[in-house]
Amino acid sequence: MWDLLVLGIMAGGVLALVAVGLTLIFGVMDVMNFSHGEFVMLGMMATTVVATATGMNPYVVGLLVLIASLPLSYLIYVGIIRQTLGKSLNVQIFTTLGLSIALQAVALMAFGSRTFAFSDPFASSRIQVLGIAVEVGRVIAFLGGILLVAGLWYFLYRTRAGKQIRAVSEDNYAAKVVGLRINRTYATVFVLGSAFAVAAGVLLAPFTAVSSTTGLHFVLTSFVVVVLGGMGSVSGAFIGGLVVGVIETLVGYYFGTQWMQASVFILFVVMLALRPRGLFGKKSLDSAMVGG
Repeated sequence: MWDLLVLGIMAGGVLALVAVGLTLIFGVMDVMNFSHGEFVMLGMMATTVVATATGMNPYVVGLLVLIASLPLSYLIYVGIIRQTLGKSLNVQIFTTLGLSIALQAVALMAFGSRTFAFSDPFASSRIQVLGIAVEVGRVIAFLGGILLVAGLWYFLYRTRAGKQIRAVSEDNYAAKVVGLRINRTYATVFVLGSAFAVAAGVLLAPFTAVSSTTGLHFVLTSFVVVVLGGMGSVSGAFIGGLVVGVIETLVGYYFGTQWMQASVFILFVVMLALRPRGLFGKKSLDSAMVGG
């Protein structure tokens, strides 16, 4: 039981990283980004393919992939996401779903339909963590996720730019009145949130197989995490990611892997019924869907 909890928490750390990026975009921009999982897929796919082709260390490749993703995320914001701001929820949903399909198609055309996996001797080696043998890659992914989320917390609450982002999140009209550049803040938030998804993909690449449809799993599970933690709550997304990671691991072990994703959506339904605002959220999913 103890080993399952440790493995679940480690899996949840990476999932929390994906969900934090998603909830950051929603909390500040009020955009429900259904293409978020594709950024995880692109991070995994690019890292795996380049590392396999060149023989370079996957973490070095991953850093380059993360840097290259920043201008791509900005162009997507300017060309697509910015056009949906202030529009109806239907516009946002269909636009980001269309973007998700387009990114899947790009990956399919570039890399084909087969599944890629990178075998890294260092990432696949094992170390003892709390008396349990764990792959080094999983430990690195967990610690990387924790450090990035902690860095985001410091940025949001201890820097001037972070305080401006929180001000825009609270009241974008008042923020505009006092001279804050709303569009620049939105661009920063979208690039940052997308970078978290890419970073999660980079951290997963050394020990996880990837295909052009991998992003679907991450975006669906991330929405469950965000609802569990509370829409727009960074701390809630982090804790929710750990909880979901543990639940998936326990269910997969005791009931079979085919029940892992089903258990997540059962949790989703129960949470909506009992506490639609989530553990720490100020806005529920139903209120978000009607613009509340």
